[in-house]
Amino acid sequence: MSRRSRRNTRGARPKFPPRDKVATLHIDTDNERFVFTTKDMIQNQLRRDGPKIRRSFDLVAKDDIAACSAVFGLAAGLCVRHLPRLDDNGYKATVSRLLSSAMSTYLASIEVARHGYRRQYGMLARSLIETIATVIAIAIRPTALEQFHAGTLQSTKCVGWAKEVLEPLGMYYGMLSNQFVLIGPVHAAFEPIRRYTPDDEALSFIVSSMRGNVWMLFLTAELVFHDEIGNCRYWKPMGEGVAFDPSPEERQWMASFLITPDERASA
Repeated sequence: MSRRSRRNTRGARPKFPPRDKVATLHIDTDNERFVFTTKDMIQNQLRRDGPKIRRSFDLVAKDDIAACSAVFGLAAGLCVRHLPRLDDNGYKATVSRLLSSAMSTYLASIEVARHGYRRQYGMLARSLIETIATVIAIAIRPTALEQFHAGTLQSTKCVGWAKEVLEPLGMYYGMLSNQFVLIGPVHAAFEPIRRYTPDDEALSFIVSSMRGNVWMLFLTAELVFHDEIGNCRYWKPMGEGVAFDPSPEERQWMASFLITPDERASA
């Protein structure tokens, strides 16, 4: 056997972790292999595997992240005026803080997705939608603000009230609850944390909902601060309130922004 052949043979041998790093050892007789768990699995995920998964997400979702960031900045700009009023329990100061919390949840959901936690992304997305629904409920129900500060406003009930303003919100919230939050058979699926590829089925849902979620954030911010905006994109004066009435140009932009990756690929 040549020196090179011996090196190739040695390279083909299974690599075992150092003994002091082994947490458990299982002999998989069906597949004729050893299965180890190690004492540094968390460190490996955070320092070795996580950054690789994150880079794969950033690469395949680069254009979607940029598009969402532009809308996120618009939504944030509508809230900043009232955020410094931390001790103010009035309407605009309260909803500003709620929207700020929703924006943090939105960013956290993206960070979770970037590191490969696909189902956990949906859990945070559901929390975001529930916060948006609460803001809308406070905007449209005369007693909601007082109930909120009294601790008696149920956020789950807000979803039902909010869908009167944003009809798809209720169905979307139900889907997120059933598929991601309420424990069921889907949670028993084996879903390894792995890198993203352009044909990743979960990635298609994530980037589509990222776009939809940030759009709803902006839509809600514009609703609650409509009287401070010279020319709203979505809300037009109607009686003592406003009605959802985007221009044809805005509807065209919406259709382009909210298009799913599958629709984009087949266009």
